[in-house]
Amino acid sequence: MVHADDRAFLCRRASVTRREREMRRGYALLLLSLLPASLLTGCLDANPRGSVEVSAEAASGGSAGAAHGSTSGEGGVPESTVGVASHLDGDVAGAAEASSGVPFVARTQASGGSGYGADTVLAVRYGPHGGYERVVLDLGTGEEPAGTVPKWTLMSPDGDGLLRVTLPSASATCVSDGEFGDGLLESFHVVRAPEEGMFVDFFARKAFLYRVLELGDPARLVVDFKPTGNSLEVPLPAEGGDTVLVEPRSKAMISDPLIVSGYSRNFEAANTITLTDTDGKVLAHKAVRSNDWSNTWGYFEATLDLPPFAGRGTLKVGAGNARDGSFEGVEVPVRAGR
Repeated sequence: MVHADDRAFLCRRASVTRREREMRRGYALLLLSLLPASLLTGCLDANPRGSVEVSAEAASGGSAGAAHGSTSGEGGVPESTVGVASHLDGDVAGAAEASSGVPFVARTQASGGSGYGADTVLAVRYGPHGGYERVVLDLGTGEEPAGTVPKWTLMSPDGDGLLRVTLPSASATCVSDGEFGDGLLESFHVVRAPEEGMFVDFFARKAFLYRVLELGDPARLVVDFKPTGNSLEVPLPAEGGDTVLVEPRSKAMISDPLIVSGYSRNFEAANTITLTDTDGKVLAHKAVRSNDWSNTWGYFEATLDLPPFAGRGTLKVGAGNARDGSFEGVEVPVRAGR
């Protein structure tokens, strides 16, 4: 018999760093022989990178990963799932009615929801529709689907491919990141927020409009992305190793003081930030820890005092490889100025 604590353990194990995934896959296969198939349909399919590979196949006509949850009457689409980043075949139950008359917008901020009962991101699902792409966040209380969508806020800066949904009541997640495919949407990351809760970052390759739908019983927050046909005005956050650098962006103009922010899954939450000039001379260096690494992506932020310098430089953010000490992370070009 499998207990709720066992399911919570498997959910936590679903969120691992890229370097650990292959090692832990063998452990998951051992559990495969011990647990009933009904449970494996949910949390053991929750390995973020592996399940997203299944999603890519589904997007091109292959089969999607199985999901733990109830099933809608519209094309057999699961209404809720646990621990997967999967493809949507058909519509989500209740979405057609909820989206009727809701326009796509370009607002930089939005908010909604009610209460703080839902504390877990159970799953992230994705599907292309006619003229737009849809992402569904399945939200739960513990390991079970919640009834209503909790309070949320949304940030979508002008000209940026980043859209961030913050869930102040969230304290756990069953999926940490994934890639969507070759369309408008590129990837997502579930991150422990600096103050409280968690946020989910979505990266889009082109400019977009969006709309948000709230669906209940079970609780699902739906975000639809519609391309505008325009290019982005700023580069997307840089990704490398187990580090995502949100600010500053590639080729940004920087000045003193320099605020560096992002998130990572580096070993023991350790991150180093180094700014060098064109000759490789170190202009500034700082070590900072993110607020998570073992369960999901952890946020970090640091302020660097810069000496006077002109021209171009290179900002390196990441960590040393645990085995040989080699750098793993992000390197972006920057320019001095205001």
